[in-house]
Amino acid sequence: MKKLLLTIFLLIFLNSCGFQPIYSSKNLKQFSLNITSIEGENEINNLIKRNLKFYENDLYNKKFNLVVKTDYEKNILTKNKQGKTTDYELVIKANFEINSDKNNYSVEIIKQINIKSMDDVFQERQYEKSMKQNLVNTIIDELINKISLME
Repeated sequence: MKKLLLTIFLLIFLNSCGFQPIYSSKNLKQFSLNITSIEGENEINNLIKRNLKFYENDLYNKKFNLVVKTDYEKNILTKNKQGKTTDYELVIKANFEINSDKNNYSVEIIKQINIKSMDDVFQERQYEKSMKQNLVNTIIDELINKISLME
């Protein structure tokens, strides 16, 4: 009974305060992105291109041209007594110059994550690749949110 009352209360409260999920399909802005230039780390650039494919359509009136510059760093954080690296820091810097008919914007997004070194080199590379993909996904999500707010 308490759960039912709590659920009803939450539904009424959330509906009356104007709550909307950020990533709902209703909130997706309708715009198109065109990558005019991309330079920097090839693997990161390919991931960015792949993630922005969804927005490369000519159906919408609002069009943005992107100039993308990326940088990737793998920094050593700690070493053990034998001199073997135990922790790394992965840093992806992405600078987006966004050009529209009305305005030009510049957005720099920096994402980083710390990872532990693994005994198996192949497994460590796969994990690093997975972390790169996750960081690029968060960069693209943040970019799309910023572009949505620019309109």
